[in-house]
Amino acid sequence: MSNHALLFEGPGQLSVAEIDERPLEPTEVRVKSDSVGICGSDVHGFTGANRRRVAGMIMGHEAAGIVSERGADVGNPELGARVVLNPAVTCETCEFCRAGEDHRCPHRRLYGCVLDLPGAFADSFVVQARNLVEFDGPAPLEWGALVEPFAVGDHGVGLLPQALEHVLVIGGGPIGVGAALSARRRGFERVVLAEPNEHRRRIAEALGLETFDPTGSDAEPDPFDAAVECVAVPATLDSALRLTRPGGEIVVVGLGPTEMPFSVERLVVGERVMRGSFNYSRQDFARVAAWISQGEVDMGPVIEARVDLEGIVDAFRGYADGSYAAMKTLFQPEPSRGGFA
Repeated sequence: MSNHALLFEGPGQLSVAEIDERPLEPTEVRVKSDSVGICGSDVHGFTGANRRRVAGMIMGHEAAGIVSERGADVGNPELGARVVLNPAVTCETCEFCRAGEDHRCPHRRLYGCVLDLPGAFADSFVVQARNLVEFDGPAPLEWGALVEPFAVGDHGVGLLPQALEHVLVIGGGPIGVGAALSARRRGFERVVLAEPNEHRRRIAEALGLETFDPTGSDAEPDPFDAAVECVAVPATLDSALRLTRPGGEIVVVGLGPTEMPFSVERLVVGERVMRGSFNYSRQDFARVAAWISQGEVDMGPVIEARVDLEGIVDAFRGYADGSYAAMKTLFQPEPSRGGFA
């Protein structure tokens, strides 16, 4: 059978091609794509801003779909099950994997981010059964495409001491929104999202989050116990140091330039603690999938556009040249949902 897919052919080059569906290995599952998010890292690969995407690959790692075929040794998930993709492939044998810290696995790779692990920008995709998490609550399946970026934010928030009360999240993109929702869900007394873009603030507010414009004329809030920094540029790192109290905790989730200046004086004199946060563990991912699937928060405002294979190339180009700024655009293969707006 044939399978239509989006091929990355090098910086600035995408094409839609018909590829053969290969037979399944015993532990693999074929998933019919329902919704796949366009990630900022995909766009950066498309523009050539990073070199983590190589010609010939199929991108797409924020995926939700329906199981359409199973290998001979697969017991779960069942045929027809609604699933989301945990794209992380780890060795399962190193000290980190054995300790449940698979996000630290030195051999970690992601479906949709390397050549030999094709992603989900296609009619269907093939993955190991263990990389699928069932999405079995009442929420629309398309919300499952938000699990991956939200899990990144959730993992960062999970590194904060639970005894803290006031938490600032810096950056109102999907990862920052996911972090803010996670902080609220974990019971911190006050959670504020700092985002200069008014449109993104309005989306966050539609989700019930308190927001703050760090570039506006409003008085700055009192210092926070902690900041979760989801952008990682010099200005936002400075905000994290400036807006936390002495002794405050700063978790850096954003992955910006390789090297950046920041105020060592604010870090040292204020005895603040700064640490990094990388991706998510299997437990983090499963927890976020279970929560989103229950539909406790309406995720509709986050998903601002849907495109099919005819529209996805234009969506990438729009993100790349700045003419398009939807919070989250989903690839959905069904023509009735397609188009680019």
